Amino acid sequence: MEKQPPKQEPAEAECRYRCLRAAVADYQYHVRIEGGRVVEKIHGPNCEAITGYKPEEYIANPLLWFEIVLEDDRSVVERQTAQVLSDQQASAVEYRIRRKDGQLRWILKTVVPYRDAQGQVIAYDSLLRDITSGKQAAESLRESEERFRLLFEDDFTGDYLAAPDGTILLCNQAFVEIFGFNSREEAVGSSLANLYVAPLSWPRFIQLLLDNKALERYERTSRHSDGTIRHVIETVLGTFNAQGELLRIKGYVFDDTVSKLATTRMQRRNAELEEVVSHRTQALREKHEHLEAIWNSAFDAIITIDSQGRIETANRAAEKMFGYSNVEMIGQNVKILMPSPFREEHDGYLRHYLETGEARILNIPRELVARRKDGSTFPIDLSVTQVDHSGYFTGIIRDISERKELQAHVLESAAEEQRRIGRELHDGTGQELTALSLIAGSLLKLIAAVPAKETEGHVVRQLDEAGFVRICDIANKLNRKLSETNRDIHQLSHGIMPVQIDAEALRSALDELAASTNTPPTVSCRFECPLPVMAANNTTATHLYRIAQEAVNNALRHSQADEICISLRQNDDQIVLEVSDNGVGIDAVDSRVATVRKDRGMGLRTMQYRAGMIGGTLHIERRESGGTLVRCVSLFPRVIQ
Repeated sequence: MEKQPPKQEPAEAECRYRCLRAAVADYQYHVRIEGGRVVEKIHGPNCEAITGYKPEEYIANPLLWFEIVLEDDRSVVERQTAQVLSDQQASAVEYRIRRKDGQLRWILKTVVPYRDAQGQVIAYDSLLRDITSGKQAAESLRESEERFRLLFEDDFTGDYLAAPDGTILLCNQAFVEIFGFNSREEAVGSSLANLYVAPLSWPRFIQLLLDNKALERYERTSRHSDGTIRHVIETVLGTFNAQGELLRIKGYVFDDTVSKLATTRMQRRNAELEEVVSHRTQALREKHEHLEAIWNSAFDAIITIDSQGRIETANRAAEKMFGYSNVEMIGQNVKILMPSPFREEHDGYLRHYLETGEARILNIPRELVARRKDGSTFPIDLSVTQVDHSGYFTGIIRDISERKELQAHVLESAAEEQRRIGRELHDGTGQELTALSLIAGSLLKLIAAVPAKETEGHVVRQLDEAGFVRICDIANKLNRKLSETNRDIHQLSHGIMPVQIDAEALRSALDELAASTNTPPTVSCRFECPLPVMAANNTTATHLYRIAQEAVNNALRHSQADEICISLRQNDDQIVLEVSDNGVGIDAVDSRVATVRKDRGMGLRTMQYRAGMIGGTLHIERRESGGTLVRCVSLFPRVIQ
C-alpha cells in the first residue's frame, strides 16, 4: 500500500489516513529515509502496550525494535526492510517478538511507503498488529484437527458421518475395511441403509435414534460387500436442530463378528455343558434318592461317625432301634448308644486305632450289647468298617434279641425233648424192661424145674405137655413185650434223630408222623407224597420235619382241628412242604415280608427261624374253606450246591 500525492485537501487526507491506520494497527512507528538509509524512527505511544517498551527506550536504543524480534524470525523482518529501502514492493510479514516481560507475541507488520515527486521512497509507516490470539486459535484449531485426524484415521472402530437419509458423508479407513468397500471414495455417498440386513432394521434404527437422541452399544447385523453377515456394535450420536429435527448422524462401529461367533460357540458349549451337568446332577440326585431309599429301608441300623466318635448320619432303622430321633443323634458321641463299660472304653479304642492303625474291631463282626434311649439294653450284631481311610466309620447294627430268644427256645425245646425222652425211658421203657426181666426169670425157673435123667452118659430133661404149654406162653409173652419195647424205643429215637440219612428219609419220617398222629375217630391225619423227594442233607430234612411236627402240634393244640393233611412235593428247583387243617385258622404270616410278631407264639417264630436256617421261606395263611395252611419252600439240592 503506497501513499500517493493527495488529491484532496491535505488536512482532510491526513485525518482519514490516521483513522485508517488506527483501524488496522495496534501501534505504528514512522521511519524517515534519506539516500536510501534510515535516519529517524518515531514510535507511537501504543508501543508500550504491544512490546512493553516505552518510546523513549526505543530512542535510547535505536536497534531495540530489531533486538526484540526472535532470532529465528529476524531474517523475515530484514528482508521486508530491505525491500522497502530498495524501492521494492514489500509484503506484510508475520514474526514473533519477546516482550519486555518475557512473553512471546505474534506481530503482523505492514509497511506503507511515502514517495516524493520523483517517486523515490522518502519514508514509510510500519503498522504493527498483535495477532497472537489469532495465531493461538489457529494453532489450537490445527492441533484439534490433527488430533481429530489421528483419532478418525487411526481409530480401530469404523467412524462415519451421515445425513438423516443414511447417505455417508465422511468415514475413516476402518469403516471401509469393516464393510468391505474398495476405497473411501466408494463408501462416501453410499447409504447406511444398504448395510442393514433386515428390511425393517434401518427404519427401526432411525426411530430409536429420534426417541433416544443417542444409542449406546447398539447391536445389529450388517452385510459385508462379499455377502457375508457381520455382527457389529455401534455407538450413535444424533445432531438435532431447535425443532428436534435430525441433521446429522455420527457413528462409531465395532466389528464384533469374531467375538460374537466365539460367544455363540461358548454359549452353545455352555448350554451343552449345562445340559450334561443337569443330566449328571439329575442322575446323581436319583442315585442319591435311590441310595437314601435303600439306606432308610434297610432292616439293619446304619450309623456313620467321624474320627471324634460323633454321629454324622443315622438311618430310620437306627431311630426305631434306639428310640432316638435323627436330630437327637446327629452330633452326639456314639457312646450314648452303649451301656457301661463299653461306653467308657469306646473313645480309647477309637483313639488307639487312629494313633497306631491297629484295628481291633474293624471288619470283624461282633456280638455286643446296646443301650436304648429309655436305658434298656439289648443284644446286637455289630460290623464296623472305615470309609476309604477318610476318617469316617460306618457301623451296621442288627438287633438279635429275637434270634437270641429263638436260640434259647430251640435249646430249651431240645432240653425239654431230652427230658421227655429220659422220662419215657425211665417210666415206660424201664418198667417194660423190668417186666421183661421178670418174665425171663419165670421162664428160667420153669426150664430149671424140668426133671433131668442120665442116659448113656448124657443128661436128658423131659418136659410134660403142661410144662411145654407153660413155657410157650411165657415165651410168647416175652416176645410180645420185646416188640412193644422195641417200638417204644424206635419212637423215642425220633426225638434224637427224626430223619435218617438216606434218599427216602424225609418221606418216611413224615409218613410216620402222620401215622402216629392219625387216631380215628378223634383225629384224621394223612400224608401225601406222590413222587420221591430227596432233601439236600440231613440238616435240611430235620428242619423240614420239625416244621411239619410243629405245624401238626399247633393244629392239634390251638386250631382244634380233627383233619390234618401233610403234603411233600418237588416243583422244579424247590421242595414244598405243606401242612393244612380244618381248625379255626389264624391270620396270614409271610416270612418274606415281615417277621412273625411276638404275640404269634414261640412255635410259629421257631418255624420261621428253622425255615431261615435252610434258606427257605415260610408262609401261613387262612384257608378259604376254613382252617390254616402252613407252607415252607426250600431250594432243591442242586441249586444249593
